[in-house]
Amino acid sequence: MTQNKRETWEDGFLFLDRTKAMDMIEEIKETFAMEIRSNSQGSEYLEAVINTKDVELLNSLLERYLGSAAKERGKEANLPKEIDEFVDSLGGLRKEQSFFYRQDGHRVIYAVIWPWESDPTKITLKCGVSELVSTN
Repeated sequence: MTQNKRETWEDGFLFLDRTKAMDMIEEIKETFAMEIRSNSQGSEYLEAVINTKDVELLNSLLERYLGSAAKERGKEANLPKEIDEFVDSLGGLRKEQSFFYRQDGHRVIYAVIWPWESDPTKITLKCGVSELVSTN
């Protein structure tokens, strides 16, 4: 495979990842009432506050796009090293948080759910697509 063909394949793969993440984010925006945070980036990254009453429906939607939670609320995380490093870059995971992801090569589509300690009626959702950076 020539370098140009490989780059085209990888670029196409990134396009598919971004498209899937964008579809997921658009569906979340259409389905839930939310406060979208200012650091959200259109359809490629969403950070929003959602009512806790919607968490089961949100989990179901995330499972359709990303599969079962890699880290369920109340359980310990057991993630591959590069995913664990990525999660650390997002602020790490506490026991009460949930984490979903789908990895394609060096790219990951992800969603993290943070319940609020200060207000049990709210959760923060962060989701998008990102390039994994190895620290080896």
